[in-house]
Amino acid sequence: MHRNIRRAVASALAAALLSTSAGAVAERPSDARDRLVSQAHAAVDEGRLAEARELWMAVWRFEGSQVAACNVGALSFRIGEMPAAVRWLSLCKEIMRPPATPDERALHASRLVDLARARQLVGELRVTAPPGARVTLDGAPVETARGEPVPVEPGRRTVRAALDGRTAIVEVDVPRGETRDVHLTFPPPPSPAPPPPAPSRPNRTLITGGLGLSATFAALGGVLLLGAERREEAIYAAARAAGPNGCFRLRWPMCQQAASARDDMRAFRDVGVAGLIAGGAVLAATLGYTFYPRGQAEVRVTADGITVRGVF
Repeated sequence: MHRNIRRAVASALAAALLSTSAGAVAERPSDARDRLVSQAHAAVDEGRLAEARELWMAVWRFEGSQVAACNVGALSFRIGEMPAAVRWLSLCKEIMRPPATPDERALHASRLVDLARARQLVGELRVTAPPGARVTLDGAPVETARGEPVPVEPGRRTVRAALDGRTAIVEVDVPRGETRDVHLTFPPPPSPAPPPPAPSRPNRTLITGGLGLSATFAALGGVLLLGAERREEAIYAAARAAGPNGCFRLRWPMCQQAASARDDMRAFRDVGVAGLIAGGAVLAATLGYTFYPRGQAEVRVTADGITVRGVF
């Protein structure tokens, strides 16, 4: 059926645009239009309504006339394609001139009745989409720039808008004889992730001061430990001077010197050890401050050991 329709339309257009023989004059557009109209009337008389509609659409492409639009709409209504009937009969109503004769008034009224009946059998979508977006209805392109409702078959419909790689999809149930509003909006683009904060640099003054303080405590501890060793030698010297009996009599001068040296040795040793411990603690704190990761650190445990990556 569709193949015969396309063959008839192609034949009519070819007759309008090509010469009939090598020496003949090409058929004028008006003659081609008349030929299409004659074929369309013959198709209607023979009940070939779909073919007649295709022929009237070919006439519409020729001249964009009111008669062509109205006939396409009326034939769409008669073959049961109600969304197409609403579109073409609405266009017919829009461009139809005021009827001047009783026949024109009757035809005008007939077209309006067909339009009203067709609208009762379809639903309508009023689609709002971002400017420049390509809108499709159930996969077929649809025009929404004029803001007019789009007639559709009742049921669940899928409306899609696409622009610059972005897509918006809305599914809507359209009841018969009712209009639904569809607003297509694109989701906002994801905001870029904020850059990671720049890692702070360690304070060189604190590092220098920490190393200096650690060295001072270590040096003080070392000096005091050396002093403790010397006082220990003094103790041994006093004990040897006291003779075989040692410092049995504490009143002896050498025994008093030994006791004083022992007190000094203990004090020097305690303070010296404390100095070394304090120096080590300050050094550890300084190194920890220097090499503590100030950016995102990554710790990876493998069979070979633990790997730490970060900004230090």
